[in-house]
Amino acid sequence: MTDPAKRVLVAGATGYLGKFVVEAFKQRGYWVRALTRDADRLREPGPFTAPAIDEAAVDDVFVGELTDPSTLDGLMEDIDIVFSSIGISRQRDGLTFEQVDYELNRRLIEMAVAADVEQFVYVSMQGAEKPEIAELAITVQHERVVAELEASGLDYRIVRPCGYFSDMGALLTMAKKGRSLLVGDGSNRMSPIHGRDLGHICVDVAEGDDLEVEVGGPEVMTQREAAELAFDVLGKKPKIHVIPLWAAGGLVKGVRLLSNQFGDLAEFIVVAGEIDGVGPPLGTTTLRTYFERLAADDPHA
Repeated sequence: MTDPAKRVLVAGATGYLGKFVVEAFKQRGYWVRALTRDADRLREPGPFTAPAIDEAAVDDVFVGELTDPSTLDGLMEDIDIVFSSIGISRQRDGLTFEQVDYELNRRLIEMAVAADVEQFVYVSMQGAEKPEIAELAITVQHERVVAELEASGLDYRIVRPCGYFSDMGALLTMAKKGRSLLVGDGSNRMSPIHGRDLGHICVDVAEGDDLEVEVGGPEVMTQREAAELAFDVLGKKPKIHVIPLWAAGGLVKGVRLLSNQFGDLAEFIVVAGEIDGVGPPLGTTTLRTYFERLAADDPHA
């Protein structure tokens, strides 16, 4: 347990990872402030088993919006560590990666500098240096935040996960419906990690000396193997359909005509289907265990 005087602000507290990070910091003895636009969302379970954050799991709920500075007075008061996992995931507000992933985190960094915060911990992505994804919108904006931190003078830490179990949960959802869709042939290798495991690793990184840490789950598998595992857990024969990469590229162009936000996200999903995403095996929860608990509607999956 750490010094109880340490006070941490968790930005992105209603997201999949953010909820687990709130729990992890609190369990380690930190005083925790959760930034949210909606306190009710914080107290409700999130998708793919992200936990509900009750009053015992947080010391202060700060309701405010980074897009509206007038709502942020006092946000950094007495804060020692800022943790941010703010970024676009499943939002439907039409904002771009630049507007959310970069601009909102840049604002947090500026506020942290002005408040003489001791440390800033930011969740980026593994493999950002790979040429296949380096120029994608999501990668560019994540790495702009990293550059801002490097130039800020703050003591910073960067966490680089390979992928989340929340993304794998979509495979179980598809398997329940009887068929699974893969972008590409599914041969790309990956090592995603459970949000609860990653939450505790984020605290480890905050307490450690390494400036940047890549993080993977306990096992490496292909995308196809993960899809087959979802069917196996449900006791169903696998029915897997492949969207060829050339066809997926055409779909991305169509999506982009309707929404730049979802076009950028779709492009990342397609490109990620072509490359490996494997990191050091730091998590402990297996994907089978997660699927089994998710299939049983276990709230602690």
